[in-house]
Amino acid sequence: MKPHVQYRHESELTWLDLEGGVRRRDLNRDENGDAAISLFEVPPGWSEDEIGLGQGDIEVFVLEGSLVFADGAPGSAGTYHRWSSGSMPGTVVRADGRAILLVQDAVATATRRDRGPAVHHLNPSDFPWRAHGEGRNRSEMAVLREDPVTGGQTYALKLPAGWVGRAGQHFHSVSEEAFIVSGDVALEEEPVYTAGSYLFRPPRVVHGARERSETGCFALTWTSGPIDFNYVTVEGPMSVPGGIHRSGGCFGINSDQIDSENQRDRYNA
Repeated sequence: MKPHVQYRHESELTWLDLEGGVRRRDLNRDENGDAAISLFEVPPGWSEDEIGLGQGDIEVFVLEGSLVFADGAPGSAGTYHRWSSGSMPGTVVRADGRAILLVQDAVATATRRDRGPAVHHLNPSDFPWRAHGEGRNRSEMAVLREDPVTGGQTYALKLPAGWVGRAGQHFHSVSEEAFIVSGDVALEEEPVYTAGSYLFRPPRVVHGARERSETGCFALTWTSGPIDFNYVTVEGPMSVPGGIHRSGGCFGINSDQIDSENQRDRYNA
């Protein structure tokens, strides 16, 4: 498992120079080096044949620039792609200009048959967004990946300007990880997370108090399994009866609770 990182900004990290003009910043890496989340800066004309992005199940989010894939799919800024290392040598080729990529390299858990298509592409317009709540509590989440073995997921998350978290203090029995692509979100007493900020919470880390966003936020989040919400009181942890096993939660967002609270508010109005 990767080490706990409560707050880290990519500007605090130095670029590691690789071959062919490629540079890498590791946001986090497990002790065995088998799993990592990194930023890659690649030059014009770069091909993955020269410098591989990872050795396991690879997810790529294009932050800047554009890529060209061997199957003809475009990879412009804001697109999401995933594949298994070795499934398609030379999968990614740079067309022109530099590009900055957010790369999640995880240990493969599923067989080739279970993984689905060898390469999966998603344009932002095709993200399967689901809205939860209303007004300042409205959020949108899109599940981009679900591991058929572990149940771990990758989400895209959008928060509106003025968002305030209402889930209350809680912990998860799985790890959660996030990278802020744009906007801001304040979590507890930590520095405000802005574009380029990163966190990794191991299981059972309590959080969820005083969470808010001033300008709105777009983030990518990962969990190591199906997310659950276990609420915490002053006296200690207290699990919600039966748990709240719900796909779609990060930064203290519990879609079931938000929906029920909004329904109650409308009834009491």
